[in-house]
Amino acid sequence: MSVTWDGTKAGAIPKDLQAVYRGQTLYKLVGLVDDRDPGSFNVALARQGYKIRFLASDGYSWDMESRAIIGKTGWIVARLKNGKPLPASEGPYRDVGAFIHHFFGRESVKLITRIKLIY
Repeated sequence: MSVTWDGTKAGAIPKDLQAVYRGQTLYKLVGLVDDRDPGSFNVALARQGYKIRFLASDGYSWDMESRAIIGKTGWIVARLKNGKPLPASEGPYRDVGAFIHHFFGRESVKLITRIKLIY
């Protein structure tokens, strides 16, 4: 089941990014691969700490700590914008959500081709 983030209500972000994005929560995606049980997010392992690395096709990468997403479902890896696949300038995937204070900040990785867990 996909989730939605409504960028039209996000406030001060660039006009071309004020859109409805759909995708999956980072919490769920990480839970699929963080251990041998793809049905749940391993909270104990996340509390111990590991890095979640976003890799983009333009060479950009950004790491975040696993502790930052424990229990949080507002961090979305989107693949659709206004019901259509992300445009080439943003996709194939982009992380979006309520956590973003400045849409062009380091947390807003576009052109995501891979997300890697580093233990």
